[in-house]
Amino acid sequence: MKIIRNSNPAGPRVIALGTFDGVHLGHRELIRRSREMARAQGVPLRVYTFDRHPLEILRPEAAPGRLQTPEEQAEMMAECGADELCVIAFTRETAATEPEDFLRRLHAECEIRGIAAGWNYSFGRGGLGNAELLRADAERFGYRAEIVPPVRTPEGEVISSSAIREKLKRGETEAAEEMLGYPYRIRGTVVNGKHEGTRIGFPTANIRTEAEKLLPAWGVYACMLESGGKSWKAVVNIGEQPTIPSGHVTVEAHALGVRMDLYGKKAGVALRTYLRPEKRFASVEELTAQIARDREKAEEILREA
Repeated sequence: MKIIRNSNPAGPRVIALGTFDGVHLGHRELIRRSREMARAQGVPLRVYTFDRHPLEILRPEAAPGRLQTPEEQAEMMAECGADELCVIAFTRETAATEPEDFLRRLHAECEIRGIAAGWNYSFGRGGLGNAELLRADAERFGYRAEIVPPVRTPEGEVISSSAIREKLKRGETEAAEEMLGYPYRIRGTVVNGKHEGTRIGFPTANIRTEAEKLLPAWGVYACMLESGGKSWKAVVNIGEQPTIPSGHVTVEAHALGVRMDLYGKKAGVALRTYLRPEKRFASVEELTAQIARDREKAEEILREA
């Protein structure tokens, strides 16, 4: 898949529009329909998105954590069948663009053969661009505009990035996975820590993540530790480690039944089940006993993994 970061005039294209944070099941349905349109006409599928959540510019204090890093998003877009990913830098000037000017930009960059967007997609100044404007533009220029209705869980809940964030903030990893279509992952580089885990018999991989990445509710999770194409059953503690404080929030994963050295390597955890909230213990001995219980519970949960 080709990643485009600047204006890149091209020939006929089908376009998919959205923020696509998480590339969840709703996004995948939109991309699937876009891909079908593109394949039916024998043209590439170009996905347009922004390089950040608009609130990071407009209201930084209210900006949500990202479900995916740009690299993770691009990787999943390629898996979904996008031929090109066009990443637009979101600035205050971008936010002030009139909806009609945004559409003119798309027409200047390619011959639009079709556009797909979600039912609640908005664009341009004040979010004034909407499905009706896309349909009117399609009628004017003779292409097809497909507005994809909300995708719901079996329980009837609308799948959205904001709903997934709320579930993760409550530690509801299974519910988040149901909407994402895959386990929520936290990735980064394994860095040196204080080695307290090793001293008490539970060595950990301390994963340094990007600051913008959304971390779920603090606590202990059963997970899969992943690195270099391999995976191991593990438990991970996310939080401030109140019993043996580190002074900052950490993501520390302990592989079950195997010792390894991942320092300096890329690694991540795929969260499966929230085991318990983070807690301050009266002694290191109490903490050690609880970690042993966490291990046993995680082993039981992950037995079929």
